[in-house]
Amino acid sequence: MYGREYGDRELNFEASGALWQASLVMRDRETDSWWSIMTSKAIGGELHGADLVEMPYGEKRTWGDWRARYPDSMVLSVEGSQHEAHSPYDEYFANDNTFRDLEIADRRLGPKTPVFSFFLDGKPYAVPHAAVEGRRLFEVGDVRLLFFRQPGAELFASTRAWIAPPEAGGTVEALPADDELEAAGFEVLGGIDTFWYTWAAVNERSEILR
Repeated sequence: MYGREYGDRELNFEASGALWQASLVMRDRETDSWWSIMTSKAIGGELHGADLVEMPYGEKRTWGDWRARYPDSMVLSVEGSQHEAHSPYDEYFANDNTFRDLEIADRRLGPKTPVFSFFLDGKPYAVPHAAVEGRRLFEVGDVRLLFFRQPGAELFASTRAWIAPPEAGGTVEALPADDELEAAGFEVLGGIDTFWYTWAAVNERSEILR
């Protein structure tokens, strides 16, 4: 997620109706600039090239998990309907075809390999879901990253990620529990769960963590 403020302006975003490299493009009403959800930068319009500030991410969870944590949650309904049993995207998720057969040159991963993608110091990274099931630590230069993904979780259930403080333990077993990480100085690392081809098509120099 990205902040709405740019300079002294507060921007209001809406769907543009356009796609760029198979990914949704938003537009802001104030400047009619266009923004890809795969990058924090405007890709067209008055603010072309402008960069938004990334915010702590929201979590995608099953209703059962969410309800267990927040039993008083309210559910938005549209004309009394809260859930569609059949998504128009079911067929897309069930096969290996890319959207409109989009091809990418980067074949380091299969096009529809599920990945958690993120930026670190302005550089794009991706880590396959299979590499972060459970709790996993990765070293990127002098930075250590902690990832957690529930084994067997659905594709778009959120991968959780943190930047570990220098004094944190050197093994997964030595680290605090998930609900104690932020109090222990761990910084939430925002990112997007998506397919490799949608990320790599926009971020061509992405590094892969394995």
